[in-house]
Amino acid sequence: MLLALPQDAPASESFVYAPRSETVASAPAANVSTVLGDDLRATGKRSLAKALEVAAGPGVWVQETNMGGGSAFIRGLTGNQVLIMVDGVRLNDSTTRFGPNQVLNTIDPAIVERIEVTRGPSSVLYGSDAIGGVISIFTRRMAPLGGDGSQDGGNFGAADATLDLALDSSVMGGRLSPVFGFADSDDGYLFVASFYDYNDLNTGGPGKADATAYHGESAFGSWDKDYGDGTSWRASAWIHRDMDVPRTDKLVAGYGQANPKNDVYDFALQDRRSALMAFSDTTGGLFGDEFQLRFSLRRYEERRIKQGFASTRSTFERDETETVGIGMDWKRAIGDAHLLTYGLDLDFDRVSSIRRDTETTTGVVTPKDGQFAPDAEYLAMGLFIQDEIFAFDDYDVTVGARFSAYSFSFDGFGGGADESGNFNSLTTSLQVGREVAPGHRLTATLAQGFRAPNLDDLAKDGDFGGGTELPNADLDPEQSLTAELAYGYRAESFSLDGAVFGTEIRDVVGRRLTDEGVVGVPGDETYLRDNAGDVRLFGVEFAAEKTLGNGPYSVDAGLAFVRGRQHDDTFDAVAGEAPFDGVDWRRVPPLHGTAGINWRPALGREVAGVRVDEARFGIDWADTQDKLHPGDKSDARINPNGTAGWARFDLDVFGPLGHTGDSRWSLGLHNLFDANYRIHGSGVDAPGLTLAVGLHWSL
Repeated sequence: MLLALPQDAPASESFVYAPRSETVASAPAANVSTVLGDDLRATGKRSLAKALEVAAGPGVWVQETNMGGGSAFIRGLTGNQVLIMVDGVRLNDSTTRFGPNQVLNTIDPAIVERIEVTRGPSSVLYGSDAIGGVISIFTRRMAPLGGDGSQDGGNFGAADATLDLALDSSVMGGRLSPVFGFADSDDGYLFVASFYDYNDLNTGGPGKADATAYHGESAFGSWDKDYGDGTSWRASAWIHRDMDVPRTDKLVAGYGQANPKNDVYDFALQDRRSALMAFSDTTGGLFGDEFQLRFSLRRYEERRIKQGFASTRSTFERDETETVGIGMDWKRAIGDAHLLTYGLDLDFDRVSSIRRDTETTTGVVTPKDGQFAPDAEYLAMGLFIQDEIFAFDDYDVTVGARFSAYSFSFDGFGGGADESGNFNSLTTSLQVGREVAPGHRLTATLAQGFRAPNLDDLAKDGDFGGGTELPNADLDPEQSLTAELAYGYRAESFSLDGAVFGTEIRDVVGRRLTDEGVVGVPGDETYLRDNAGDVRLFGVEFAAEKTLGNGPYSVDAGLAFVRGRQHDDTFDAVAGEAPFDGVDWRRVPPLHGTAGINWRPALGREVAGVRVDEARFGIDWADTQDKLHPGDKSDARINPNGTAGWARFDLDVFGPLGHTGDSRWSLGLHNLFDANYRIHGSGVDAPGLTLAVGLHWSL
C-alpha cells in the first residue's frame, strides 16, 4: 500500500462529497480505504485500476483480460456485483457485465481527487450491484477562494497550472496531462486533458505480450459556484476515449487452445462521457440540515471489430447506452440521539445495438441484430433511509433500509415476441460498534445486498467462452446476506485492523450449458443465462502499520483471503449429475498480501544531491490458486491446473523538484527480479522489470 505524500493538498484538491458517502460512526476502519489522487498517480501505473490495486492494498484484486481493461475484485466478487460511483453517480449501468469489465479503465487517473473503497455490501445506500463493495471516485476541482477574494491572489483571483507526465518502460509509453485552474471569491474552474500511448507489454522473463498496445485521450472540466450563504452549484463534464484496444485473450492462444479464437478482436472505441450538475445546501432548509441534488447525463459507446480464426467473415458491432439520472440526499439531526441520511435515486437507460457482417472475399455486407435486443430500456428507482443512533451510551448503532424497484422492456430478436418485466426488493442493514478497551474497537455488521438482473442478463445475445451466450428474460434477482465482525486497534505508533466475513448470495445469475456442440471441439457451445443456485463466500482481511521508534522508518503488512463455493442442485441428464453443486466459485483471488518498509524523514534528505522526501521498499505476493470452478478450467485465460503463486519486489522514491513550490517527482523500480507471473484470471502476463517515472510540474 502506498502511503500519502508529505505535502499539503492544493486548492484544486478541496474535497467534494455526496452526503450519503460520509462514513458513519459505527463503521470499522477495516472496511474503508481512502486514497488520494496524488497517491494514485504516484504509483506510476498506467491505468486507474492498477493504481488502485497498489494504493488500496490487499482486498482489492485487479484482473486484466487485456491492457485496456482492469476489473476490481472485492471480497471475491467483480463485474456487476461491485458498484462503481463517480461524484455520487453510478457508473454501472444496465449493460455492465457479469464478469470482469473495463469500467475502471475508462476513468483518467489525472481527474481523480480521491477514491473511497468500501468493502462489503452497501445496497441500502446505493441499491443494485453493491454486494461485494463500492468504489466511490471523486473528481478534482478548483475551490472558490471565498470571502472577498483577497486571499491567494487578491481581487484578481488565483491561478494554478501544472503538467503531469508518467512514463512506463514496460510498455515503452506514457501519459501526458496538462491541468489548469482558476479561482476567484465565488467561482472555481478546472480543466484537465490527457493523452496516452502504450506499446505491447514487456512481461517478465524476458517476454513479450502480443496484442496489448493501445492509445487514447480524455478531457475533463468543472465549475464550482459558491454563493457564500451555504449554498453552491457544481457542474462537471468529462470524456474518455480508449482506441484500438485488442482483446488479448482472443488473439493469443491460451490454455487448452492450439490456435487463438480470433484473427481480429479489436475494441475500436471505448467512449465514455458524463455531465453532472449538483446543487448543495447546508443552510438547514426544508426536510434536512444538508441537501444535495444531482442531475446527470451519461453515455457509453463501444465499437468492436471481430473476425474468427481462419474465417472470412468480419463483424462490426456497436453498443450505445444513454442514461439520465437524478439523485437526492438529505441529512438531518434529530436531537443528540439520531442522525438521519435519506434520499432517492432514479436512472433511466436506453440501449441501442447494431451489427454488420462483411464477407471479406466478396465484400457483401449483411445487417443483423446487435448484441442487445432492439429498443431495450431499463428503469431503476430507489428510496433509502439510514439512522445513526447515539442513544446507547458506549455503542454506535447504524440501521438502514431501502426499497428498490426496476423495470425493463425490449423488442424480440429477429422480430420475436416483445419482453417486459420488473423486480423490487426491500434491503436492510444493522451495524453496531463499541470501544471494548482503550484503543480497541469491535464492530458487528449484518447487511443485505441486492442485484437486479440487468439488460446484460435479460436482453443480450453475445459471446462467452468461445461459444454463444443466450439471454433470459425470466430471471430472479440476486439476494445476499453478509455477516461481519471487525476489530481495530489504535495506539501512538501502531495500528491494526482486521475483519472476518461471510456472504451468501441466493439465486446468483450465472450460465448453464444447453448445447455442447461437437463433443471435444471447444468454441461451439451454447449457454443460457439462468439463476444458478447459491454462492457462499468466506474471507479474512488484515492490515497493520508500525512506526519504528522515533525515527523516519515504519513497516506495514496486509493480507486478504476469500474462499467461495457454489451450490446448485440442478441435475444435468447428459452429465448424470449436478455439475455445479459444491464447486469452487468462479475467479476467486488467491490468498494475497503486501509488506513493506517506509522511510519518511521529517524534512527530507539529500541523496546524491537530490532531495528525497519518501521511499518505500515493498513486496506484493499471492499464493497458488488451484480452487477452480469448472468454468475456470475451461477458460483459456486460466491454467486448468491452477495459477502459480508469485512475489514481486518494488522500490519507490519520491521528492520535490527544487526546494520550493509544489513540483515533485517519483521514481519506481517495479518487479526488481523480473519475475514472470500471471495475476489469477488475467488474459496476459504481468509486467517484467519496470522503470516508472512521474513528474509533476507546477507552472
